[in-house]
Amino acid sequence: MSPKSTVPYKFILFVFLFFIADFTLDNINHRFLMPDFKVYCGAAHAIMCGKQVYGNLFSLGSGYYKYAPFTALIFYPLSVLPYYMACVVFYVLIATAIVLTTIFLLHFFSAYVFKLPVKFPNTILSLSILCIAIHIIREIGLGNVNMFLLMLLCLVVYFIIQNKMLPAGVLLALVLVTKPFFIVVLIPLLMRRYFKAVFITVLLLLLLVILPALLLGIHYDVELHSQWLNTMLMHADGYPSPNTIEAISRNIHPSNVSGNLQYVLMALFLVFYVFYIRANRMNEKKDSIESPSNFIMEWFTLIAMIPCLFKTDTEHFLMSLPIIMFILIYLFNNRNVVLTVSFILFILLFAGNSSDLLGAKLSMEMFNIGTLGISNMLLVALALFIYTRRTSNRREIGLEP
Repeated sequence: MSPKSTVPYKFILFVFLFFIADFTLDNINHRFLMPDFKVYCGAAHAIMCGKQVYGNLFSLGSGYYKYAPFTALIFYPLSVLPYYMACVVFYVLIATAIVLTTIFLLHFFSAYVFKLPVKFPNTILSLSILCIAIHIIREIGLGNVNMFLLMLLCLVVYFIIQNKMLPAGVLLALVLVTKPFFIVVLIPLLMRRYFKAVFITVLLLLLLVILPALLLGIHYDVELHSQWLNTMLMHADGYPSPNTIEAISRNIHPSNVSGNLQYVLMALFLVFYVFYIRANRMNEKKDSIESPSNFIMEWFTLIAMIPCLFKTDTEHFLMSLPIIMFILIYLFNNRNVVLTVSFILFILLFAGNSSDLLGAKLSMEMFNIGTLGISNMLLVALALFIYTRRTSNRREIGLEP
Protein backbone atom coordinates (compact mmCIF):
# COMPACT_ATOMS: atom_id res chain seq x y z
CA MET A 1 0.00 0.00 0.00
CA SER A 2 1.08 3.55 -0.60
CA PRO A 3 1.66 6.26 0.50
CA LYS A 4 4.71 4.96 2.31
CA SER A 5 3.78 3.95 5.84
CA THR A 6 5.75 4.55 9.00
CA VAL A 7 5.50 2.82 12.36
CA PRO A 8 3.41 4.95 14.78
CA TYR A 9 5.54 4.37 17.89
CA LYS A 10 3.72 6.94 20.01
CA PHE A 11 0.39 5.24 19.33
CA ILE A 12 1.82 1.82 20.12
CA LEU A 13 3.17 3.14 23.43
CA PHE A 14 -0.21 4.72 24.22
CA VAL A 15 -2.08 1.47 23.54
CA PHE A 16 0.50 -0.55 25.48
CA LEU A 17 -0.06 1.63 28.56
CA PHE A 18 -3.83 1.46 28.04
CA PHE A 19 -3.83 -2.35 28.06
CA ILE A 20 -1.37 -2.60 30.94
CA ALA A 21 -3.65 -0.35 33.02
CA ASP A 22 -6.76 -2.32 32.05
CA PHE A 23 -5.10 -5.68 32.75
CA THR A 24 -3.79 -4.49 36.13
CA LEU A 25 -7.12 -3.04 37.27
CA ASP A 26 -9.04 -6.15 36.23
CA ASN A 27 -6.68 -8.36 38.21
CA ILE A 28 -6.71 -6.10 41.28
CA ASN A 29 -10.53 -6.01 41.23
CA HIS A 30 -10.75 -9.77 40.56
CA ARG A 31 -12.58 -9.10 37.27
CA PHE A 32 -10.14 -10.85 34.95
CA LEU A 33 -12.63 -13.61 34.20
CA MET A 34 -13.35 -13.57 30.44
CA PRO A 35 -16.68 -15.46 30.67
CA ASP A 36 -17.18 -15.67 26.89
CA PHE A 37 -13.69 -17.06 26.43
CA LYS A 38 -14.48 -19.61 29.15
CA VAL A 39 -17.47 -20.69 27.06
CA TYR A 40 -15.30 -21.15 23.97
CA CYS A 41 -12.76 -23.21 25.90
CA GLY A 42 -15.45 -25.24 27.64
CA ALA A 43 -17.14 -26.03 24.32
CA ALA A 44 -13.80 -27.00 22.75
CA HIS A 45 -13.07 -29.41 25.59
CA ALA A 46 -16.60 -30.82 25.48
CA ILE A 47 -16.47 -31.46 21.73
CA MET A 48 -13.12 -33.24 21.89
CA CYS A 49 -14.44 -35.40 24.74
CA GLY A 50 -17.73 -36.15 22.96
CA LYS A 51 -19.81 -34.46 25.66
CA GLN A 52 -22.86 -32.20 25.49
CA VAL A 53 -21.95 -28.85 23.88
CA TYR A 54 -25.16 -26.93 23.17
CA GLY A 55 -27.51 -26.25 26.06
CA ASN A 56 -24.69 -26.80 28.56
CA LEU A 57 -23.87 -23.85 30.85
CA PHE A 58 -20.10 -23.26 30.69
CA SER A 59 -20.07 -19.88 32.45
CA LEU A 60 -22.27 -17.64 34.55
CA GLY A 61 -24.81 -15.40 32.80
CA SER A 62 -25.45 -16.24 29.14
CA GLY A 63 -22.74 -18.87 29.28
CA TYR A 64 -24.16 -21.19 26.64
CA TYR A 65 -22.18 -21.99 23.53
CA LYS A 66 -24.01 -20.77 20.40
CA TYR A 67 -21.38 -20.90 17.68
CA ALA A 68 -20.34 -23.43 15.05
CA PRO A 69 -18.55 -26.65 16.04
CA PHE A 70 -15.54 -25.62 13.93
CA THR A 71 -15.16 -22.39 15.91
CA ALA A 72 -14.91 -24.36 19.14
CA LEU A 73 -12.14 -26.52 17.66
CA ILE A 74 -10.04 -23.39 17.02
CA PHE A 75 -9.97 -22.80 20.78
CA TYR A 76 -8.89 -26.31 21.71
CA PRO A 77 -5.13 -25.51 21.92
CA LEU A 78 -5.89 -22.75 24.47
CA SER A 79 -8.39 -24.91 26.36
CA VAL A 80 -5.66 -27.36 27.42
CA LEU A 81 -3.74 -24.58 29.24
CA PRO A 82 -4.46 -23.59 32.85
CA TYR A 83 -7.39 -21.18 32.55
CA TYR A 84 -5.63 -18.08 33.88
CA MET A 85 -2.68 -18.62 31.55
CA ALA A 86 -5.07 -19.14 28.63
CA CYS A 87 -6.81 -15.87 29.50
CA VAL A 88 -3.50 -13.99 29.52
CA VAL A 89 -2.57 -15.41 26.10
CA PHE A 90 -6.00 -14.54 24.70
CA TYR A 91 -5.80 -11.03 26.18
CA VAL A 92 -2.49 -10.47 24.40
CA LEU A 93 -3.96 -11.80 21.15
CA ILE A 94 -6.96 -9.42 21.31
CA ALA A 95 -4.72 -6.45 22.17
CA THR A 96 -2.43 -7.31 19.26
CA ALA A 97 -5.40 -7.60 16.89
CA ILE A 98 -6.63 -4.16 17.98
CA VAL A 99 -3.24 -2.53 17.36
CA LEU A 100 -2.65 -4.21 14.00
CA THR A 101 -6.18 -3.57 12.74
CA THR A 102 -6.11 0.11 13.70
CA ILE A 103 -2.72 0.73 12.06
CA PHE A 104 -3.76 -1.23 8.98
CA LEU A 105 -6.94 0.84 8.60
CA LEU A 106 -5.02 4.12 8.76
CA HIS A 107 -2.67 3.14 5.94
CA PHE A 108 -5.51 1.46 4.02
CA PHE A 109 -7.63 4.63 3.99
CA SER A 110 -4.56 6.71 3.19
CA ALA A 111 -3.69 4.57 0.16
CA TYR A 112 -7.08 3.75 -1.32
CA VAL A 113 -9.57 6.41 -0.20
CA PHE A 114 -7.72 9.67 0.53
CA LYS A 115 -4.72 8.81 -1.68
CA LEU A 116 -2.44 11.11 0.25
CA PRO A 117 -0.42 10.97 3.49
CA VAL A 118 -2.49 11.29 6.65
CA LYS A 119 -1.75 14.23 8.93
CA PHE A 120 -1.22 13.54 12.66
CA PRO A 121 -1.32 9.71 12.37
CA ASN A 122 -0.52 9.02 16.05
CA THR A 123 -3.28 11.38 17.18
CA ILE A 124 -5.84 9.88 14.81
CA LEU A 125 -4.96 6.33 15.85
CA SER A 126 -5.15 7.19 19.55
CA LEU A 127 -8.46 9.02 19.18
CA SER A 128 -9.88 6.09 17.22
CA ILE A 129 -9.11 3.80 20.15
CA LEU A 130 -10.59 6.28 22.65
CA CYS A 131 -13.78 6.52 20.58
CA ILE A 132 -14.38 2.79 20.97
CA ALA A 133 -12.63 2.35 24.34
CA ILE A 134 -15.80 1.41 26.20
CA HIS A 135 -16.46 -1.35 23.66
CA ILE A 136 -12.83 -2.51 23.74
CA ILE A 137 -12.95 -2.85 27.51
CA ARG A 138 -16.15 -4.88 27.27
CA GLU A 139 -14.74 -7.01 24.44
CA ILE A 140 -11.61 -7.86 26.42
CA GLY A 141 -13.50 -8.25 29.69
CA LEU A 142 -15.74 -10.85 28.09
CA GLY A 143 -12.99 -12.44 26.00
CA ASN A 144 -14.94 -12.31 22.75
CA VAL A 145 -13.81 -12.63 19.12
CA ASN A 146 -15.29 -9.54 17.43
CA MET A 147 -11.95 -7.77 17.04
CA PHE A 148 -10.52 -10.79 15.23
CA LEU A 149 -13.54 -10.80 12.92
CA LEU A 150 -13.11 -7.10 12.15
CA MET A 151 -9.44 -7.70 11.38
CA LEU A 152 -10.38 -10.50 8.97
CA LEU A 153 -13.06 -8.34 7.32
CA CYS A 154 -10.49 -5.57 6.77
CA LEU A 155 -8.15 -8.07 5.14
CA VAL A 156 -10.98 -9.41 2.97
CA VAL A 157 -11.65 -6.02 1.36
CA TYR A 158 -7.89 -5.46 0.93
CA PHE A 159 -7.38 -8.80 -0.82
CA ILE A 160 -10.38 -8.23 -3.09
CA ILE A 161 -9.01 -4.85 -4.17
CA GLN A 162 -5.70 -6.62 -4.87
CA ASN A 163 -7.67 -9.20 -6.91
CA LYS A 164 -6.55 -11.99 -4.56
CA MET A 165 -9.86 -13.80 -4.31
CA LEU A 166 -8.57 -17.02 -2.73
CA PRO A 167 -7.36 -15.49 0.57
CA ALA A 168 -10.37 -13.14 0.56
CA GLY A 169 -12.78 -16.08 0.28
CA VAL A 170 -10.95 -18.14 2.91
CA LEU A 171 -10.97 -15.32 5.47
CA LEU A 172 -14.60 -14.43 4.78
CA ALA A 173 -15.62 -18.06 5.28
CA LEU A 174 -13.94 -18.01 8.71
CA VAL A 175 -15.99 -14.91 9.59
CA LEU A 176 -19.28 -16.41 8.40
CA VAL A 177 -18.82 -19.75 10.12
CA THR A 178 -18.20 -17.89 13.38
CA LYS A 179 -21.07 -15.39 13.10
CA PRO A 180 -23.43 -16.20 10.21
CA PHE A 181 -25.29 -12.87 10.32
CA PHE A 182 -22.29 -11.38 8.48
CA ILE A 183 -23.70 -13.13 5.41
CA VAL A 184 -25.14 -9.75 4.38
CA VAL A 185 -21.64 -8.71 3.27
CA LEU A 186 -22.11 -11.00 0.28
CA ILE A 187 -24.47 -8.35 -1.15
CA PRO A 188 -21.74 -5.89 -2.23
CA LEU A 189 -19.61 -8.80 -3.48
CA LEU A 190 -22.43 -10.09 -5.67
CA MET A 191 -23.41 -6.65 -6.92
CA ARG A 192 -19.83 -5.90 -7.88
CA ARG A 193 -19.55 -9.30 -9.55
CA TYR A 194 -16.82 -10.68 -7.31
CA PHE A 195 -18.25 -14.12 -7.98
CA LYS A 196 -14.95 -15.96 -7.51
CA ALA A 197 -14.62 -14.65 -3.95
CA VAL A 198 -18.22 -15.67 -3.20
CA PHE A 199 -17.69 -19.12 -4.71
CA ILE A 200 -14.55 -19.72 -2.65
CA THR A 201 -16.35 -18.50 0.48
CA VAL A 202 -19.30 -20.87 -0.02
CA LEU A 203 -17.02 -23.79 -0.90
CA LEU A 204 -14.87 -23.31 2.18
CA LEU A 205 -17.96 -22.93 4.39
CA LEU A 206 -19.06 -26.37 3.27
CA LEU A 207 -15.60 -27.73 4.05
CA LEU A 208 -15.65 -26.14 7.52
CA VAL A 209 -18.98 -27.83 8.20
CA ILE A 210 -17.62 -31.20 7.09
CA LEU A 211 -14.16 -30.86 8.68
CA PRO A 212 -15.22 -31.67 12.29
CA ALA A 213 -16.58 -35.00 11.00
CA LEU A 214 -13.01 -36.12 10.29
CA LEU A 215 -12.19 -35.76 14.00
CA LEU A 216 -15.56 -36.47 15.60
CA GLY A 217 -17.38 -38.79 13.21
CA ILE A 218 -20.19 -38.01 10.77
CA HIS A 219 -23.06 -38.79 13.16
CA TYR A 220 -21.73 -36.55 15.96
CA ASP A 221 -20.94 -33.77 13.46
CA VAL A 222 -24.50 -33.83 12.05
CA GLU A 223 -25.94 -33.82 15.56
CA LEU A 224 -23.76 -30.87 16.59
CA HIS A 225 -24.73 -28.79 13.56
CA SER A 226 -28.41 -29.53 14.09
CA GLN A 227 -28.15 -28.36 17.70
CA TRP A 228 -26.17 -25.29 16.57
CA LEU A 229 -28.91 -24.22 14.14
CA ASN A 230 -31.59 -24.59 16.84
CA THR A 231 -29.46 -22.62 19.32
CA MET A 232 -28.94 -19.76 16.83
CA LEU A 233 -32.67 -19.48 16.16
CA MET A 234 -33.48 -19.43 19.88
CA HIS A 235 -30.80 -16.80 20.55
CA ALA A 236 -32.00 -14.57 17.69
CA ASP A 237 -35.61 -14.66 18.89
CA GLY A 238 -34.95 -14.17 22.57
CA TYR A 239 -31.98 -11.80 22.75
CA PRO A 240 -32.98 -8.28 23.88
CA SER A 241 -31.28 -5.39 22.08
CA PRO A 242 -32.55 -1.79 22.27
CA ASN A 243 -30.03 -0.65 19.65
CA THR A 244 -31.53 -2.19 16.51
CA ILE A 245 -33.52 -0.19 13.97
CA GLU A 246 -36.57 -2.19 15.06
CA ALA A 247 -36.18 -1.38 18.77
CA ILE A 248 -35.56 2.31 18.09
CA SER A 249 -38.64 2.43 15.83
CA ARG A 250 -40.77 0.85 18.55
CA ASN A 251 -39.52 3.46 21.05
CA ILE A 252 -40.51 6.26 18.68
CA HIS A 253 -43.91 4.76 17.88
CA PRO A 254 -44.73 2.24 20.65
CA SER A 255 -47.98 0.91 19.18
CA ASN A 256 -48.72 -2.76 18.65
CA VAL A 257 -47.06 -3.72 15.39
CA SER A 258 -46.14 -6.96 13.73
CA GLY A 259 -43.41 -9.10 15.24
CA ASN A 260 -41.88 -9.17 11.77
CA LEU A 261 -41.03 -5.46 11.96
CA GLN A 262 -37.31 -6.26 12.35
CA TYR A 263 -37.25 -8.09 9.03
CA VAL A 264 -39.29 -5.41 7.24
CA LEU A 265 -36.95 -2.64 8.41
CA MET A 266 -33.90 -4.74 7.62
CA ALA A 267 -35.22 -5.36 4.12
CA LEU A 268 -35.89 -1.63 3.63
CA PHE A 269 -32.36 -0.76 4.70
CA LEU A 270 -30.86 -3.37 2.38
CA VAL A 271 -32.99 -2.07 -0.52
CA PHE A 272 -31.61 1.45 0.04
CA TYR A 273 -28.13 -0.05 0.38
CA VAL A 274 -28.49 -1.88 -2.94
CA PHE A 275 -29.60 1.33 -4.65
CA TYR A 276 -26.58 3.11 -3.13
CA ILE A 277 -24.22 0.53 -4.65
CA ARG A 278 -26.09 0.71 -7.94
CA ALA A 279 -25.68 4.51 -8.03
CA ASN A 280 -21.95 4.11 -7.39
CA ARG A 281 -21.69 1.54 -10.15
CA MET A 282 -23.50 3.82 -12.61
CA ASN A 283 -21.12 6.68 -11.82
CA GLU A 284 -18.16 4.37 -12.29
CA LYS A 285 -19.53 3.20 -15.63
CA LYS A 286 -19.99 6.81 -16.68
CA ASP A 287 -16.35 7.53 -15.80
CA SER A 288 -15.21 4.19 -17.28
CA ILE A 289 -13.17 3.50 -14.12
CA GLU A 290 -14.07 1.28 -11.18
CA SER A 291 -13.36 3.11 -7.92
CA PRO A 292 -12.00 0.94 -5.08
CA SER A 293 -12.86 3.70 -2.61
CA ASN A 294 -16.58 3.25 -3.37
CA PHE A 295 -16.36 -0.45 -2.60
CA ILE A 296 -14.41 0.24 0.59
CA MET A 297 -17.06 2.63 1.90
CA GLU A 298 -19.88 0.29 0.90
CA TRP A 299 -18.13 -2.54 2.77
CA PHE A 300 -17.40 -0.67 5.99
CA THR A 301 -20.81 1.03 6.04
CA LEU A 302 -22.58 -2.32 6.01
CA ILE A 303 -20.25 -3.78 8.63
CA ALA A 304 -20.86 -0.80 10.94
CA MET A 305 -24.62 -1.26 10.57
CA ILE A 306 -24.55 -4.95 11.59
CA PRO A 307 -25.43 -4.36 15.30
CA CYS A 308 -28.26 -2.02 14.23
CA LEU A 309 -29.72 -4.71 11.96
CA PHE A 310 -29.34 -7.79 14.15
CA LYS A 311 -30.02 -8.34 17.84
CA THR A 312 -26.59 -8.75 19.35
CA ASP A 313 -24.21 -7.62 22.11
CA THR A 314 -22.99 -4.03 22.39
CA GLU A 315 -19.35 -4.97 21.84
CA HIS A 316 -20.27 -5.57 18.17
CA PHE A 317 -20.23 -1.78 17.81
CA LEU A 318 -16.47 -2.22 17.53
CA MET A 319 -17.35 -2.76 13.87
CA SER A 320 -17.76 1.02 13.52
CA LEU A 321 -14.01 1.57 14.01
CA PRO A 322 -13.33 1.92 10.24
CA ILE A 323 -15.96 4.63 9.63
CA ILE A 324 -14.89 6.47 12.80
CA MET A 325 -11.31 6.50 11.60
CA PHE A 326 -12.42 7.64 8.13
CA ILE A 327 -14.22 10.62 9.69
CA LEU A 328 -11.23 11.48 11.89
CA ILE A 329 -8.81 11.39 8.96
CA TYR A 330 -11.07 13.71 6.98
CA LEU A 331 -11.54 16.17 9.84
CA PHE A 332 -7.80 16.36 10.55
CA ASN A 333 -7.08 16.97 6.87
CA ASN A 334 -10.04 19.30 6.24
CA ARG A 335 -10.95 21.68 9.04
CA ASN A 336 -14.75 21.99 9.17
CA VAL A 337 -16.33 23.34 12.35
CA VAL A 338 -19.87 22.09 11.69
CA LEU A 339 -18.77 18.54 10.85
CA THR A 340 -16.33 18.46 13.77
CA VAL A 341 -18.97 19.55 16.27
CA SER A 342 -21.42 17.01 14.83
CA PHE A 343 -18.84 14.25 15.15
CA ILE A 344 -18.05 15.17 18.76
CA LEU A 345 -21.76 15.10 19.70
CA PHE A 346 -22.31 11.75 18.00
CA ILE A 347 -19.21 10.22 19.63
CA LEU A 348 -20.27 11.41 23.09
CA LEU A 349 -23.51 9.48 22.61
CA PHE A 350 -21.66 6.52 21.09
CA ALA A 351 -18.86 6.19 23.63
CA GLY A 352 -19.97 8.15 26.68
CA ASN A 353 -22.60 5.90 28.22
CA SER A 354 -20.71 4.71 31.28
CA SER A 355 -22.36 4.01 34.62
CA ASP A 356 -19.20 5.30 36.32
CA LEU A 357 -19.67 8.68 34.60
CA LEU A 358 -23.47 8.98 34.44
CA GLY A 359 -24.64 6.85 37.31
CA ALA A 360 -26.36 3.48 36.98
CA LYS A 361 -29.91 4.83 36.55
CA LEU A 362 -29.19 7.40 33.82
CA SER A 363 -26.82 5.02 32.06
CA MET A 364 -29.52 2.32 31.93
CA GLU A 365 -32.13 4.79 30.66
CA MET A 366 -29.81 5.89 27.84
CA PHE A 367 -29.14 2.26 26.99
CA ASN A 368 -32.83 1.34 26.95
CA ILE A 369 -33.79 4.13 24.53
CA GLY A 370 -31.14 2.91 22.08
CA THR A 371 -28.71 5.82 22.33
CA LEU A 372 -25.86 3.61 21.15
CA GLY A 373 -27.73 2.43 18.08
CA ILE A 374 -28.94 5.93 17.20
CA SER A 375 -25.46 7.43 17.51
CA ASN A 376 -24.00 4.60 15.44
CA MET A 377 -26.44 5.30 12.61
CA LEU A 378 -25.65 9.03 12.85
CA LEU A 379 -21.92 8.24 12.53
CA VAL A 380 -22.59 6.08 9.48
CA ALA A 381 -24.69 8.86 7.94
CA LEU A 382 -21.95 11.42 8.67
CA ALA A 383 -19.29 9.23 7.08
CA LEU A 384 -21.40 8.75 3.94
CA PHE A 385 -22.16 12.48 3.77
CA ILE A 386 -18.46 13.34 4.01
CA TYR A 387 -17.46 10.70 1.47
CA THR A 388 -20.20 11.64 -1.03
CA ARG A 389 -19.46 15.36 -0.73
CA ARG A 390 -15.73 14.81 -1.04
CA THR A 391 -16.11 12.51 -4.05
CA SER A 392 -18.49 14.92 -5.81
CA ASN A 393 -16.13 17.86 -5.26
CA ARG A 394 -13.12 15.94 -6.54
CA ARG A 395 -15.05 14.70 -9.58
CA GLU A 396 -16.09 18.28 -10.43
CA ILE A 397 -12.47 19.42 -10.58
CA GLY A 398 -11.31 16.26 -12.31
CA LEU A 399 -9.26 14.76 -9.46
CA GLU A 400 -11.31 11.63 -8.96
CA PRO A 401 -13.32 9.38 -11.27
